[in-house]
Amino acid sequence: MIKMSNLSRYLILLILGLSLFLLYPIRSNMQLSFAQNNQAISITVANSSYVPLTNTEANQVRVHVKYTVEDKSIENQKINAVMKVYGPNGTLLRTTSFPGGFTAKNNGGVQGLKTTFNDKSLQSLLANITFTDLAKTKSLSNAITVNLNLEEAPAKGNTSSTSIQN
Repeated sequence: MIKMSNLSRYLILLILGLSLFLLYPIRSNMQLSFAQNNQAISITVANSSYVPLTNTEANQVRVHVKYTVEDKSIENQKINAVMKVYGPNGTLLRTTSFPGGFTAKNNGGVQGLKTTFNDKSLQSLLANITFTDLAKTKSLSNAITVNLNLEEAPAKGNTSSTSIQN
């Protein structure tokens, strides 16, 4: 009976040890997943376009991003936005941002990013946008991806335009 009791103890200790060893990575992954979703700013695409410019032989990418401030400590602070534009083969073509950043409004808003390409052969592009700290070293938001296809030039005489107010 004593030998069985010792065997039972060892078996219980072995099961407890293995349980801790196996469950610890699951707990760590859950914490990592939560940390990645806990962003200071939430962003979505308001609208986007990839259009030929009428006054030059170039095409322009325009992405307007709607944002909501989730972390009150970011309100009224200078932050930045970074747009990385990739070609059809996945090559990074250009990175653009605001030279002096912008102020995160407490009620959120819309910020527009744009860049121009002189290569008229680019028919489709991909843009990744993230809001960052002013120095562009720390991500403050989720990342959004926009697939852009070159639109046709507007017909001559068509002067309609749309604008977004911040």
